[in-house]
Amino acid sequence: MLQAIPYHLGAFFTRFAPKWVCRAITWTLAEVNCWLRPATRRIMEANLALIHPEWTAAERRRMARRIIFEFANSILLFLELPFLKPDEILARCELTGLREQLAELEPGRGFVIATAHIGPWELGGYCLTHMGHTVHTVALDHPSKQVTKFFSDRRDYVGVKAHPLGGSFGELLDAVERGDCVALLIDRVYGRARKSSVFFGVKKDFSLGHLVLSARTGAPILTGALVFDGKDRFRYVRGGTHWPDDGLDEFDRLDALQEKCVRDLERIIHAHTEQWFHFFPLVEGREGGKHSLGGAGRQ
Repeated sequence: MLQAIPYHLGAFFTRFAPKWVCRAITWTLAEVNCWLRPATRRIMEANLALIHPEWTAAERRRMARRIIFEFANSILLFLELPFLKPDEILARCELTGLREQLAELEPGRGFVIATAHIGPWELGGYCLTHMGHTVHTVALDHPSKQVTKFFSDRRDYVGVKAHPLGGSFGELLDAVERGDCVALLIDRVYGRARKSSVFFGVKKDFSLGHLVLSARTGAPILTGALVFDGKDRFRYVRGGTHWPDDGLDEFDRLDALQEKCVRDLERIIHAHTEQWFHFFPLVEGREGGKHSLGGAGRQ
């Protein structure tokens, strides 16, 4: 129960406190995290050396700090979402790229979104549901049941149907075949089904869920991300729309889709590095661990 108290306190402040007070608290907590988690900062700086080898050590240190502050802003927005009016929040979102991608699909066609922990990704699900789509995702349970419930309640409000990691593939398959959307964050690997690919020059494992869903249903994979675009505004950054190649066998089909999705994510992360909330080493074999700034419930 104690682990859930900070989240409920945060929700209380975002609902009743002035915006400037919430921002001040967010800034303070981000600053504390910068000082108390030097190991996380070092991991981020090592990752940044792979993404931007042209940067100096000082530039990487500044960017690591900025990422922590941007992550804090994304948490603040997540806590605020239930108390914002849909018209108000959607008016602040530039979704032209997403609308263009969706317009390329047949009406009622199911699709898969492959994105990463970039920007306020929960807001992306919120936007899709208010555009008339039923959205499914996969979420890890937090060690605390109360924290898991807190995040589940938030997702219920957003309209995203979260499924457990284990044993949910059949439900996701059914969802795509019904014409729904399955949105997955693919920059961290979960479960045993995985496939390696070169990512920013190093070999990294990726989960297979988005690839198998597309290959078995014929649904396209849409890549992209919703990012902060100045103060209190957001913009969808379009990646690609990738269809499985029926002329290939299933393994080659997965390879082709993986290559396209990973290259799209590299481009988006390179352009919006300050909003890539990945607090784990990119070097394979060290994924996971105790350095995460975010609870598992927000995966």
